[in-house]
Amino acid sequence: MEQSGTTASPITGKARIESIDTLRGVALFGILLMNIVAFANPFAAYLDPRVDGAGSGINLATFMAVDILAEGSMRTIFSMLFGAGMLIFLNKPNADPADVKSLYYRRALLLVAFGLFNAYVLVWAGDILYAYGMTGLVLYFFRNLPAKRLAQMGVGVLFLLAIIHGGMHVQGRMLKSEVDAIQALPAGTELSVEQTEIMEAWDTFLEQQFMTPELIASELEIKQSGYWENFKQTAMSNFFIQTFAFVINMFWDALAMMLLGMAFLKWGVFDASRSFRTYLTMCLVGFGIGIPLNAWETFTFVNSGFEIYWNTFNRPTYDIGRLSLALGYIGLVMLICKSGVLTWLRTGLARVGQMALTNYLSQSIICNFLFMGFGFGLAGELERHQIYYVVFAVWVFQFFFSIWWLRRYRFGPAEWLWRSLTYREKQALKLA
Repeated sequence: MEQSGTTASPITGKARIESIDTLRGVALFGILLMNIVAFANPFAAYLDPRVDGAGSGINLATFMAVDILAEGSMRTIFSMLFGAGMLIFLNKPNADPADVKSLYYRRALLLVAFGLFNAYVLVWAGDILYAYGMTGLVLYFFRNLPAKRLAQMGVGVLFLLAIIHGGMHVQGRMLKSEVDAIQALPAGTELSVEQTEIMEAWDTFLEQQFMTPELIASELEIKQSGYWENFKQTAMSNFFIQTFAFVINMFWDALAMMLLGMAFLKWGVFDASRSFRTYLTMCLVGFGIGIPLNAWETFTFVNSGFEIYWNTFNRPTYDIGRLSLALGYIGLVMLICKSGVLTWLRTGLARVGQMALTNYLSQSIICNFLFMGFGFGLAGELERHQIYYVVFAVWVFQFFFSIWWLRRYRFGPAEWLWRSLTYREKQALKLA
């Protein structure tokens, strides 16, 4: 096939798909609903609300509402949109395929670099950019597969994840049962070798989820300390997350959702071009499955006395619930975009989504400055419901800042840097 040899170039504002930017803005804001817990408290609070005193009253109600309505679903949408964005980036029909391939890999590696910057320099252990960039290196090989095949593979990987989460649930449940039996023995009972190994396995299980009292106390103390102490602590956590946890879980998580996102783009789901009936069905089925299933998980967790084998990452139906809920939100956003209502809100969210990289990184800067000791040092000081006042304030700031910035400039600051480094050419920033 003859190629024109035209140089590949960035997507301009007019070529953007506003519904995708709007959905990305919604997902970006939704992710902060979950991340704020780990910004403001030891990471264990993300898994167990008792860690930050949210085990009753309005704080427990806040935990349960967010857990049911947002846990996992916003990250799912964000990951799906990355897969869709990869196909959009590769869609340069007049460019040399070899050039496009080179640009794509440079772009993915630069995203890894942004992730390392966010993780280590901005001291955020919950970074997702590294996982997206690394997974993106593999994603290229799936670009030409038909939508149906992409969806089948995505669901297949998700099924493997469900097995992993189910296995962790069973392991935790069995271990806890054995530990309870050992702890019920009369005081002073000498433990057998097997019983000692069970207790050690339980300690390891707790450590892997940052749930030991020593780790919780140490992490809170460090969060309230200076930058260097936080850097050292976060570096250790990030090394574990970006190696062991990435291979075991994060890679497969990102890959499953990115493959589904590629399929959805090819099916025309993300550009609001499908029928009202399609999106309404997505809403009804997605929310109809996701909300009751998530509610069952959350209430079971609370009613169990917050047993660790029922927390977020140990739920056997976690992946079904988050994907179903994500489909509901996608259908809802596409319905709003397709109907043309709430223009001011859609426009603002689209600008937030257009500057997703800048806004994602700035959330790390803002939240760490508020909560860590080198800033206002509010870690562990706010109740669970109070940290969502911070979330709302960040939303309002990023909403209006994104509108203000993109009225004057073509890209967000981080997007401009990413594009300039990808194309090895300084991009025009100011609007004519």
